[in-house]
Amino acid sequence: MQVTALVDLVPPPRDVSAIWPDVAVEAWGPYQDSALVDGLWQTQYCSFLIRATNGEGPIVLVDTAMNPGDAPGKLLAELAANGVEPGDVTVVVTTHPHGDHVGWNVSYDGDTPRATFPNAKYVISRADWDHWTSDEVAPNVPAIGKSVQPLEGLGVLQLADGEEEVVPGVKTLPANGHTPGHQVVVVESKGETGVVIGDLFHNVAQVTETEWCPMFDWNQDMARASRRDILGRAAGGNWTVFAGHLQIGSNIGKVSGSGDRFTWQSI
Repeated sequence: MQVTALVDLVPPPRDVSAIWPDVAVEAWGPYQDSALVDGLWQTQYCSFLIRATNGEGPIVLVDTAMNPGDAPGKLLAELAANGVEPGDVTVVVTTHPHGDHVGWNVSYDGDTPRATFPNAKYVISRADWDHWTSDEVAPNVPAIGKSVQPLEGLGVLQLADGEEEVVPGVKTLPANGHTPGHQVVVVESKGETGVVIGDLFHNVAQVTETEWCPMFDWNQDMARASRRDILGRAAGGNWTVFAGHLQIGSNIGKVSGSGDRFTWQSI
């Protein structure tokens, strides 16, 4: 199996204090070179393409990035550059339905929605679906009405309850906390394991400082526990880790360590 990072959009850098308000500015000192760019947090909005190296069998897309609309992102062009058309995708797995992970889910012909990947089933955790599409939440989050709720009426929605195989060798694994149903995607092939982590962490400082939580985390205690659990499994099993919010060139790596402190090594 091959996992390819596809960058949809690179947004402007942001002040770390606005994203991690509980982390003192001086605490970022050891991570100026590894986690920050000129003292700012630089992220990217990314999807991951999973397919067999021989080009046969199902094609999985993990998350559909941002697609801001007026200035569309590059995801479809990135897929085309890798020889994949929207109709080729078998499964779209949503790690969680924040706007920068579901932007290309649905396209519109005027006001009429259609699945951007028409032959794919879209896998979302039931806990996230129930939370984000509730009457209390959905009206306040435009991305849900635009890019998530239409999937049900289009007949492409599949809800995941816990750990589920989506195609042979690729499964979801709950890692709740960033959102109520946040999930990672585990890829197993020929004795090796990889994991696409969604928003388990947003920069490499959080690999070591696992208690650091950004403002985006829905339940910080739960997010910390999930972060430590998945990082522990990755370190113990020598997993390859694919991190969508790290920059290309450093967003695929290995972790070492245990407990609540780990070290990132990009590969």
